[in-house]
Amino acid sequence: MITIVLLFKQDKSMTRIEYLSNPGTYTCKSEFVAFMPKINNEKELLEQLGIVLKFPNYYGENWNAVYDCLCDFSWIIEKGVVLIHTEIPALPEDGLKIYMQILDNSIESWKLGEDHYFKVVFPTT
Repeated sequence: MITIVLLFKQDKSMTRIEYLSNPGTYTCKSEFVAFMPKINNEKELLEQLGIVLKFPNYYGENWNAVYDCLCDFSWIIEKGVVLIHTEIPALPEDGLKIYMQILDNSIESWKLGEDHYFKVVFPTT
């Protein structure tokens, strides 16, 4: 599990995800900051993303719906949206890889000058 995150961290094409030694202390009053709880499986991850990021009622709790919502944020007032993981989600390797790719692709989808920007933070280890 940690190996996948380390591979993403080292992959130069996936440098959009940030890594902090203590992400639980991240704060910025001008951003919408969402802290993810400890995640033990894919179902919890999909549910908690919807809760902490206040996804709309039509959110379908699947990977496609996650990507769609991470590329929208029309329901959030703040320009900056930050998703904080204080722990690596306990997902099977293939699920964690899918999740990391979705996060990276959704960060990349936001361009300068758009209504929002999206940041994702994970712990360094």
